[in-house]
Amino acid sequence: MPKVLLLQFATDPERAARQAILQNLGVTLAVAEPRWPTFFDEVAAERPDVIVIAGSLFPTHAIEAARYLGDGFNTRNIPVIVVDVADKNLERARSSAPRARIVDGVQLADAVRAALTKPIAT
Repeated sequence: MPKVLLLQFATDPERAARQAILQNLGVTLAVAEPRWPTFFDEVAAERPDVIVIAGSLFPTHAIEAARYLGDGFNTRNIPVIVVDVADKNLERARSSAPRARIVDGVQLADAVRAALTKPIAT
């Protein structure tokens, strides 16, 4: 069964809805916070097939986490999806984390499905 790591803050009001969307996909779901540098430890421990990062509560944390994961030697081949980035932060997210796919909550399930079926680039 594929594994998805969801990085979101425990205080995020949308956390339960996001988790439900991902659980309904039938994946193994692990949840942690996108705090530097501990999210790398979570990635190493969980070894996810896809990483979803919530960008609604603290967009700078989400954007930086996506950038570091995209640049990391051991993580750059893991698909990263950043969800719920406010319009005012979209351009910054795209330029800072060009390897990440940026979606809204409505697109989350489809984005994860697509990432799980897409062959990994080497």
